[in-house]
Amino acid sequence: MLKSQLKKWTLITICTALGLGLALTSNFSQAAIYDLNGNKLPDAEVNSAKVNWKLLKAQQGKKYNGVGLLNVEYLGFCTAFFLNTGGQKNAPAYALTNGHCSGRDFPGANEIIVNRSPKLVLKLNYFFNEPDRIHPVGVKRVVYATMKNTDMAILELNTTFKELVNEGFKPLTIERAPARVGEPVEVVGVPGDGVQPSLSFLHETVCKTGQSVNIQEDVYHWVQSIRNHCSLVGGMSGSPMISLQTHRIVGIVNTGVDDKALAQPECSLDRPCEISKNGSIATFPNENYAQRVNNIPSCFDKNGIFNLYQQSCRLEKP
Repeated sequence: MLKSQLKKWTLITICTALGLGLALTSNFSQAAIYDLNGNKLPDAEVNSAKVNWKLLKAQQGKKYNGVGLLNVEYLGFCTAFFLNTGGQKNAPAYALTNGHCSGRDFPGANEIIVNRSPKLVLKLNYFFNEPDRIHPVGVKRVVYATMKNTDMAILELNTTFKELVNEGFKPLTIERAPARVGEPVEVVGVPGDGVQPSLSFLHETVCKTGQSVNIQEDVYHWVQSIRNHCSLVGGMSGSPMISLQTHRIVGIVNTGVDDKALAQPECSLDRPCEISKNGSIATFPNENYAQRVNNIPSCFDKNGIFNLYQQSCRLEKP
């Protein structure tokens, strides 16, 4: 889901001056979409009733009102979600998304970003039937972002944990153990690529976790990525993968193979490939991928404040 995002940043620079920035909200790349039996559908069928996902109404999706659309400079381009850190006193609220969603420029292949000031806004309560109740929250800083070995970013919001909870928003809790193969999960996010604008709001899709594999996409390498057949398209990068057994986060989705990219070289942008233990590479167009998140809770202190340098923190340091 990366190549067209790189193109999009160039278009933003040109088009926002013309007042056309909002027209780019559907300019994302695809991953894979599936029917109810887990069979891959052509990307062109993204608006078909065959796709295994459902558009959430505010009433049925209330527990996911902390999942929302992440905007950069007025452009909705990814999904992010309010994180349960158990924040005490005036501890800030945090959100989680992909590293490639943390700003205009992707992190370098071996870069770890700490404390960057972004131009990001997270729009919570992002339901199609409550457009007047969408709740924008500014991002104060990107406290951590990387695409080295994983693809994740932790965002500090311009509000406190308790303020968001008191306003009725539901934070999501990360599972500290890795997902088991075959674990039933749901992914909640905002699909953009090819989806009718009136339907580009929170969706839920259900599948099972697959094997853990190592992925290469262009210069990026991600270890122990989680295979899955949840229906995903551009815009759902950063969506939480939630265990239906524990109701906790076991991953964040980040990539898959775009049908249009199959003519490109192996492992190029939008055509991720799997790297086996013997070094062989192969593209699997029927697979989507998510990144593990179980190390993230170790970096929050007892007050719910992110501290990359506390002894317990297992995230990689710059």
